[in-house]
Amino acid sequence: MCKWILLLMMGLMVCHSGAWAAGATLPPPEDLPETEAFPELMRFQNGDPVLTAEDWALRRQELKELYAYYMYGHMPDKARETLSYTIQDDPDTGSKLLTITVSAGEKTASFPVLVTLPDTEAPAGGYPFFVEYMPHHYQDWFTKEWVTAVSPNCRMAANRGYAGINYDPSKVAKDNATFFGAFYTLYPYDRADPAQQNGTLLAWAWGVSKIIDAMEAGAGDELHINPALSLVGGVSRFGKGAAVAGAFDERIRVVIPSCSGAGGIATYRTGNSGKTYDLTSLGGGSAWVNESRNEPFSNLQGGEGYWFCGNFAKIPGVKCLPVDQHMLAALVAAPDRHMIIVTGIESEGWNNTEGQCLAYAASQPAWDLLGAGDQNNMIVHLNGHAILDSDMQQILDYCDVHLLGKSPADGSTDFAQMKGNLFLEHNRQVLDPLFAPYLD
Repeated sequence: MCKWILLLMMGLMVCHSGAWAAGATLPPPEDLPETEAFPELMRFQNGDPVLTAEDWALRRQELKELYAYYMYGHMPDKARETLSYTIQDDPDTGSKLLTITVSAGEKTASFPVLVTLPDTEAPAGGYPFFVEYMPHHYQDWFTKEWVTAVSPNCRMAANRGYAGINYDPSKVAKDNATFFGAFYTLYPYDRADPAQQNGTLLAWAWGVSKIIDAMEAGAGDELHINPALSLVGGVSRFGKGAAVAGAFDERIRVVIPSCSGAGGIATYRTGNSGKTYDLTSLGGGSAWVNESRNEPFSNLQGGEGYWFCGNFAKIPGVKCLPVDQHMLAALVAAPDRHMIIVTGIESEGWNNTEGQCLAYAASQPAWDLLGAGDQNNMIVHLNGHAILDSDMQQILDYCDVHLLGKSPADGSTDFAQMKGNLFLEHNRQVLDPLFAPYLD
């Protein structure tokens, strides 16, 4: 173990100049030791406390390297890429089809997104835009039929003055272990080289970054969209994807992971299977029991292992992880950024809703350090594996105020209800002991 600690400290050393040591000396995943402790967010790997915004910038780099090496993979260097785009009318929806083409070395790949613009005149600087992990040819959640349409949340966004962008991540990386799609055309998955084994969650996040790149490259001007005012959301595995995108791309202003569970925002080291909660604050029962098991670590390393980098499958167990998901949530923290975690409770036994709240609460110290404590948020609804209409209403009300400078009185949302109240106010007595430092 002493050898491992020495290697980890060498690999994650932060120099006085602020330079970041390369992560090449990180211990192999097979050699990670077990630890019962919850990893400390506000402490460097060498044990020093994180006390200033400058410290946090360095700590953020440490955490990104840990997540890249052990969980998701490394984001490619976009300085080696060239990007172009085309915009055309989409006859099926009446929206705009933005096709993004990226070249890296001698390889080229493209993927489309559907852009729905508001009917109102664009404000100075352009519309804010909501990117939703959702193809425009998708299975309707209620009818279970395949439809070609703008997603309901993107339509609501457009009706509220935000451009809505349906992003089909399968065009960037198939949701399976074939490692096929635009990302893998440019950056093939090499089963013999761990450094070239990026998971699909990272690939999907890359696609979100390319959408923002295209906006910055001129598509924003043509579509009257402001590249600096982005919201990114997704549900379930796409909620995991939204969380990863927000962690790796600091340009995303509002990150909205919904029902993301293990591998997303839910903490790995806690579970809520079999626990009883009072849901009367949401209109539910006073003693609801989560009769579902939480998604096991073995699932993520097994059949769903393609979501993650090659090293992830080699980690001996949950207690060996050098990070936990409060750290992923904290990677969004910045003075000009916002997190809005969304999840259900009755519909989400598999996704460990309490663990998502722990990640939310335990990430708060990073936000507070940066003077952005009110910009970390969590919405819990009673039922629905989705970003519901009611959630979207709250999200857009919040963004109207925090991105567009409107008065809170213009909306219908009480932002105090976006603070994980179900757990932190109404179920404090049953929460995991790891919540204790964050309950005040």
